[in-house]
Amino acid sequence: MTLRTRDARGRGRTTLRGAIAALVLGAVVLPPVSAAAAEPHFVLTPSLLAYTDSTTPDTAVFYPSGGDLPVGSWRDEESTRHTSRAYVTFDIGGIYVGRLSSATLVARESRANDCAKPRTVVALPTAPFTGDNSWSSPPKTIGKEVTATAEGGDCTSWRTMWNLTTALTDALTRGDHQLTAELRVPKKYEGDVAYGRWLETNEFRFEVELKNTAPLKPTKLYNGNTETPCGPDYFARSNFSVFADMTDRDRDPGDSLTPEFEFWPLADPSATTAMTIGISSGGDGLSGVGNVPVDTLADGEYAWHARTYDQRAWSPWSDPCRFTVDRTAPGVAPTVASPEYPENPASPTGGTSVTGTFLFTAHGVPDVVGFRYGDSQWSMYNQVPADQLGGAATIRWQPRSAGEQTLYVVSVDRAGNSSPVRSYTFKVRDLTVTAWSTRQEPDPSGAGILVSMRFGTQPGNGITTVTYRVDGGAEQSVPVDAQGVAEPVLGPLKGGEHTLAYAGRSATGEVLYQAETTLYADDAPSIASDGVYPIDGSGGGVGVPGVFTVTPTVTRDATAVTWFTTQNSEHLDVSLDADGKARVTFTPTASGWTYFWFSVKYADGTSSGWRSFSVTVD
Repeated sequence: MTLRTRDARGRGRTTLRGAIAALVLGAVVLPPVSAAAAEPHFVLTPSLLAYTDSTTPDTAVFYPSGGDLPVGSWRDEESTRHTSRAYVTFDIGGIYVGRLSSATLVARESRANDCAKPRTVVALPTAPFTGDNSWSSPPKTIGKEVTATAEGGDCTSWRTMWNLTTALTDALTRGDHQLTAELRVPKKYEGDVAYGRWLETNEFRFEVELKNTAPLKPTKLYNGNTETPCGPDYFARSNFSVFADMTDRDRDPGDSLTPEFEFWPLADPSATTAMTIGISSGGDGLSGVGNVPVDTLADGEYAWHARTYDQRAWSPWSDPCRFTVDRTAPGVAPTVASPEYPENPASPTGGTSVTGTFLFTAHGVPDVVGFRYGDSQWSMYNQVPADQLGGAATIRWQPRSAGEQTLYVVSVDRAGNSSPVRSYTFKVRDLTVTAWSTRQEPDPSGAGILVSMRFGTQPGNGITTVTYRVDGGAEQSVPVDAQGVAEPVLGPLKGGEHTLAYAGRSATGEVLYQAETTLYADDAPSIASDGVYPIDGSGGGVGVPGVFTVTPTVTRDATAVTWFTTQNSEHLDVSLDADGKARVTFTPTASGWTYFWFSVKYADGTSSGWRSFSVTVD
C-alpha cells in the first residue's frame, strides 16, 4: 500500500511509504467546559485520519493537519472524477461502558459540491484502519451505518453529527481500545459528484456523554480546621475557614467537583451570603473549603451549609453548621488574689521556694471561659480554664526570684477575645544577707587596719540584727536600719586574709540567714617618688639615682622596709628614719622597664603585704 499526503485542497502529491504507525496523531482529551453547557464527559480528537481514492485504489491518503478532505465523488483540476471515503479513529481507553449515555462523532463541513442535493454522508463502524487498507481493500464493516444530523438549515454545517452510541458500546464490550468509523456516501449516490461533500480535517471530535449520579450530601463538616467538628459552641472573632467533604459515587473517570458554601444569620435564614471557596485534599479525601468573613459581620449567631457540584448535578445541601461571631472583648480585667502573696504588701511574704495559690475571677464578665497568665505581659502563655462560664480558676505559682514581682493575667471569652491586662504586684521575701567591704584605713593607734563593712538585706523581711565573728572571735551584733542596712567597722585587723562569719537574726534572735566569707585587710605600705622615676611612668637614666619614700600603713612595731626589683631580685632591707619612713635610693644600671616590690618588717618577725609598681628608665 502507498500512503499519500495532499495540501489543503488536494493539489500536488508527495508519495510516502511507511508503517501504519506513521498514521497515528495521538489522542487529545479536551478539558470540560462550563458546567452550564452540560458538555460531554470526554471530548476526543482523532488518533488517525485518512481517506481512500478510487483513482488510486491501492493508496490511502493521510492528512496530518489543515485543509479539508472529500467524502463521495469529486473532480480534480483536470476534471478527473474521484470517489473517496474517510476513516477516523479515536482512542477510547478509560471510558467506562457502565456509565455510557451517548457517543457522537462530530465533524465540520467546509463545502458541498451541490447545495441543492441533500446531505447523505453516513458513518459505519469498521475494523481498525491499517497499512494494508485502501480503496480496493477497505477495513471490514462491524456495525450498522448511521445517518448524519446537522445543526441549522444551511447547506454546510458547523456541526454535522453521527450517533455512534451503539458502536462505542459494542467496542467497549469487546474490550477494544480504539473505535474506527468510515464516512461515505451511500452506494446509490456515491458515484454522483453532486452528492459529494468536504470535511475540515482539524475539526473531527468524538463527544462522549456519561450517565451521571449527583454527588452525595456533604457530611464531614468542620469549623476552623479539619479537627473541629461542627457544633453549636464554635465562636469566632476573626475570619476562619469551614470544611465539607465532597463525595461522588460515579466520579470516575474524573468529574470535576466544585463546592458551594453560603452562610446566614439565624435571625434571618433567607439572608444567605455566598462564601469564597477553595478545595483541599488529604488523607480523608477531597474537601470543599469556604471562607467566613467574620471581620465584616456583626456579633451574633450564624449558620452555614455546603453542597457539591459535579459539573452536571448538585448534591443536596448539607445539614446547617452553626457558629457565633463575637468580636467584643471582655470589658474589664480579671480579679487576682493570693493568701501567700497579697498585693502590694507592707512587708514581703513567701519566698522563692514557696509556691503560692492565686485565684482569678471573671470580674462579672459572663462569657469568660478561661485565663492566660505569665510573668510578662508579652509572654502570657500559661492557660487555665474557668470552673464554669463566667467563673473562676485557681493556679499554683512559684516566684522565679525574690523582691517585687508582677503576675500578668487576662480573661478570655469563648471566641478567644482577651480582656485588659491585670497587673498583680507582690513582694517575695528574701532573707539573703550580703556583706562587702566599703572602706579600709589605718587604725589611728597604728595597731592595724580598720575595715568598714556593709551588711544588706531586704527591708521588712524580718531580719533586725546582724551578728558576726572575725576569725572565730567574739560575736558582735549590729542593728539593721529601715533600709535593711548595717554598717559596722571591723578591727583593727592585721593585714592579710580573714574569715568573716555572719548571720541575720529576727527580733527574737532566731537565725534567718547565715553565711561565711573572707575579706582581705590591706596593710601594704604607700610609696611616693621624688619625681626622677615617676610611679608607673618613665624618667631618669642609667646611673641616675632616684628616691622612693615608703610609709608603713600599720606603724606599730614597724622596723624596716624590704624591697627588690626585676633588675635585682635580692631582697634589700632599709631601716626606718626617725619620721617612721624609709628612703630607698634606686640607681639603675640598665634602661627599660623595671618592676618594684615593697613590704614592711615588724619587730615580731612578721611582714606586711607587698606594694608593687613599675617604672621605665629612659
